[in-house]
Parts: sequence; C-alpha cells; structure tokens
Amino acid sequence: MRNQSRLSAARRITQALGRFNALHPADIDLGLDRIRALLKRLGDPHRHLPPVVHVAGTNGKGSTIAMLGAMAEVANLRAHIHTSPHLIALNERYVIAGTPISDAALANLLEEVERVNDGTPITQFEMLCAAMFVAFARTPADIALIEVGLGGEFDASNVLENPALCLITPIAHDHANFLGDDMVGIARAKAGIIKPGAPVFSAAQNDTARNVIERAAARACAPLHLLGEDMHVRTEDGRLVYEDDHQLLDLPLPRLMGDHQVHNAGLAIAAALHLGWNHDAIARGLETVNWPGRLQILYSDNGAQMIVDGAHNPHAAQALAKALGDMQHRDPRPLVLIAGLQNTKDTVRFFEAFKTLNPGVFCVPVPDAPHPMSVTDMQTAAKAAGLDAHTAPDVQSAVQTVLQTEKEPRIVMSGSLYLVGALLAHNS
Repeated sequence: MRNQSRLSAARRITQALGRFNALHPADIDLGLDRIRALLKRLGDPHRHLPPVVHVAGTNGKGSTIAMLGAMAEVANLRAHIHTSPHLIALNERYVIAGTPISDAALANLLEEVERVNDGTPITQFEMLCAAMFVAFARTPADIALIEVGLGGEFDASNVLENPALCLITPIAHDHANFLGDDMVGIARAKAGIIKPGAPVFSAAQNDTARNVIERAAARACAPLHLLGEDMHVRTEDGRLVYEDDHQLLDLPLPRLMGDHQVHNAGLAIAAALHLGWNHDAIARGLETVNWPGRLQILYSDNGAQMIVDGAHNPHAAQALAKALGDMQHRDPRPLVLIAGLQNTKDTVRFFEAFKTLNPGVFCVPVPDAPHPMSVTDMQTAAKAAGLDAHTAPDVQSAVQTVLQTEKEPRIVMSGSLYLVGALLAHNS
C-alpha cells in the first residue's frame, strides 16, 4: 500500500508538471511580473524566509551550495536548499530544513500552487520557484541556500529583496539563446542578484565580468569580496589553505574532485566565515559534501573506470579536461569521451577543451532533453575541434564498443545534466 501511495504521488507530480508546461508557450521567458503576481496571491512567502544566501553564476553554483549545505549540517543548522536542475527526480531541488521533500508533500505543494495560479499564463520554472518559496516559508530554518535557475536579474528567484549574502560563481558563456553572447550582458544578468547593502562574495572572474560586478556592487552600496584579491585559496601538501585579512586556515581538501572544486570551496568557506560558522563545521563539511554527477566515479566489473560529469558548456568542459589530465598523469588509461549535448550549447568549443587529451569520442542522444542536438551534428562539431568522433545509438552501445576495443579504459560521460541524470537513474 505504501509503495502504491508513493507511485501515486510521483504520478501526481508528473501530471502537475505536464499541466504547468501548458500554461505558457515558452519553457523559459525571463521576467519577474508573473511570479510576483502569483507570490502575492500566495501571501508573499518570499518575504518570510530565514536568512538567504542567493547564488548566481555560470558554473559551480550547485557545488558551492552543496558545500555550504554540508557545513550547515555539521554545524547543526537547519538549512533550506534549492538547486536547479535536478538529475533524477524533482524532489532533489527542494531540501526543507535539511530533509529532502517527500513525493506526497511535493505533489500537494505543486497542486496547491496550481490552484492559486488558476490557469494564469506562467512558466513551469516560475511555478516550481513559487512552490519552493511556499515550502521554505512554512518550515522554520536557520538559513536558506537558493540557486538561481538561469541568469540572475530576471530569474524567478530574484524576487528576493534582502538576502543575507549574494554569491557569484565563475561567469562564462552559456545559454546564449537567452543571455546573448556578450560577456558584459551575461555578467550584468548574473550581477542582477546584488541587492542594496547585501555583502557580495565573488569567485575569480575574467576582467569584463569583474568590472561589471564591481560597478553593480558599488551602485548598490554592497560590500564586495573577490576570491583571488580579498581572500585566497590554494592547495598545499594535500591540504586546502584559505587566507584572508583576518585568518589563515588549514583545511582538508573538498571531497568533490578537481581543482575547480578547490575554488568553489574557497567561495563557500568565505561565505561560511561571514555567517559566523565555526572552523570545525567548515572542515568537516568539506570532507562530507556530496554532489552527484560531478566527476563521479563508477567502476565496472571488468576494470574500466566510468566517470559521469555534468559539464555542459566550454568553461565547465575546460575544468573537466583539467581534472582528467591530472587523472591521466597519475593513472594513464585509454581515454574515451561519450558526449551528449543540447543544441543550445557552443559545441565546438566544448569539444576543443579536450583536444590536448586526444580522447576517442562517441556522440550519443540525450534522453528527454528539451533541446537535443543530433548525433551527426555533435560528430561534426567534435571533428571540427580536431577529435576522432563516432556516433552511437545510446550510451550502453558506446560503452560496449569501447570495452571491446580498449583494455581498462577511462570512460567519461558528459555534455548534459540530462544525460548524467539518465545514467545515474540507470545505475541506481
């Protein structure tokens, strides 16, 4: 009976999402008027939250929030956590006071928001964001960690008026069809989360993005702290060293792999210290953090190393390639990239990030992606980037081909979080 009830709740969630999709002709339509009107009818729950850490940026948002969430848990702080997108189930987006939301609670929440919306045109993400605010406002917590969905200034989460902190992770090109290809415009969108007087902590940025952030913070009279200028992080003898004007901390490396995660950790540490969290919670949080689908290693029975990573744009691909290069140096193996991307990405530049590693490439379809790229277009892009690329009907076929031709290979599956989610669901 309990399993039937859970299946029924999961079905209600799926059906609600289908109805949400029918409310607006576009899956993404950036703006705040629709969600503000809905939130007003819901009693403005976004104005009744615990202190909020609002996180924007191109890459590293989820990892930074995951580290802060782990630190909060060690510190016995109740944390609301909102991340987007999810990998396997919608529930992943909503952690309520430290506990992932249940299917039944989420189904009830979505249906309640749907009733209040009463058929008014609104995007699916805006409905999901409204549901998040309702859930967070109803349950007491010590902190709310909220990730921007896309952009920043006109993202549905940016109805927040008085965040305790604004964090900006590295900014790079992505979502050009919505944010454009101009770095100034992209950075302005991300910096749009900056609010008057709210401290801003930013990752190291390219010169253009840094200048935009500095101007936005100055206009808002918001204190700005830049990683690499006001605080520094580095690795030393297998440890993480964090330093600012007030302290020098010797910490464990984050459990999440890759040099880029060290820099994400630096941003999380700076935020945690500003919030007054103790050093032990910060250290233990770095050791215990879990964020699936980011350089996640799986091993098959025949000795092949299987890695899934959600890199889906050139900047993230560069970070992945750097991490893979380090792995290849320590443990050389035949390297194969199984890639599935959406047609909204700069595909050639994505593949160019791996050129020095010279992997074999198999291009595969991305299950359930809203904007899938054909495998032949991916193959053309990979070849344009100088890689030896082939196509396969699915990941399993590509893996079988690799296992038949290479001994103990390192197989990396990347290009889209939709692909990673499907793989993790298959292996769960």
